[in-house]
Amino acid sequence: MFRTPKDHLRNIDNSTAKSAEHLKSIDQSAASTARSTAQNTELLKGIAFTSTASMVFNGITAANTARMARTQDQQFALQQEQHALQQAIAEQTARHEFSMWRQTPEGEAFVDWQRRAAILIPFLRNRERVWDAAWAGAIGRALQEVPADERRRFAGRPARLRQTGLKVASIVCFALAGLFALMLLFQLAMGALAGSASQSAGSDRLTYEECLEILEDPDNVIMREADCEAIKPEASGPTAGSVVPPALFAGLGIALLVVRKVRQRSALADPTVENESAARIATWGFDPLTTRGAWYPWHESQGFIGYPDRIEHMVRSGPSQRPQPDQLVPLQVPTPRSPSSGLPAEVNGVLSTFQQENETFSP
Repeated sequence: MFRTPKDHLRNIDNSTAKSAEHLKSIDQSAASTARSTAQNTELLKGIAFTSTASMVFNGITAANTARMARTQDQQFALQQEQHALQQAIAEQTARHEFSMWRQTPEGEAFVDWQRRAAILIPFLRNRERVWDAAWAGAIGRALQEVPADERRRFAGRPARLRQTGLKVASIVCFALAGLFALMLLFQLAMGALAGSASQSAGSDRLTYEECLEILEDPDNVIMREADCEAIKPEASGPTAGSVVPPALFAGLGIALLVVRKVRQRSALADPTVENESAARIATWGFDPLTTRGAWYPWHESQGFIGYPDRIEHMVRSGPSQRPQPDQLVPLQVPTPRSPSSGLPAEVNGVLSTFQQENETFSP
């Protein structure tokens, strides 16, 4: 309640002043907010700029990495291209040099020799295949005619000579004998330790022998036989039963070795397997149980062993080595062996065919 109009007016002026101050505070707060917003905007611009710069830097790094990778790939491709070009140039040069050399008398001789060698090599290879096939057929036929007991005796002869079973059994017996011997030694050692311990512990006590002497004394009225039995020492050390196992196994091992040696000598002295092998050789010209291929080459001269390989090597290396005419391997068809009554029919048939072919090659 306002007492006078003057008081009412004064109150209105005060309210107006407070409202003005409140409005002024609002303006100041708005200005502060605007300044904060402006600062945040500048910070965001800086953050955006920094992020953009980082993206640009990352992009530059990725571009450099990709450029380096492309450069390495290009360099590798260039090296490969250069290597291929150098190889092509070398091959072209070699072909050119060989084409020039083949026009010389030495080159013409090699080209003529190479042409004839290209025909001779497969011819000789085929003869080797035919020869091996003939022996394989003869061996297979003879194996079917060998009696089963002969095959069994032949297969069992190595085992009879080795006698592996007796050898293993003797080794096991000696191992068991050694084990029991170690146990016996352990018992002896423990008995000796126990005896020495009892002697040291009872040096100031009545011994069993002393008790027996007191019992034999006629004036003895203190000691009785039961007292001596109470201090009688127990038997220590190995008994007769503990000695038997090592001796038994050692003797058994020695016996097995003796039996093995006797059987080996019996197998060596038995001529059955050798006689049967000799009979097979007399029948077929070879022993099918021991033969795994041709006994010998199809040609007479041993100098032709590996002959096709030597020719083929010179055919391949000649264009680069350019051999002289006197360095060329002489080209000829080896003379085949003559058929023999001691050889299988399949082998004799092949040798006859080879001889007939050689006759057609003769001028």
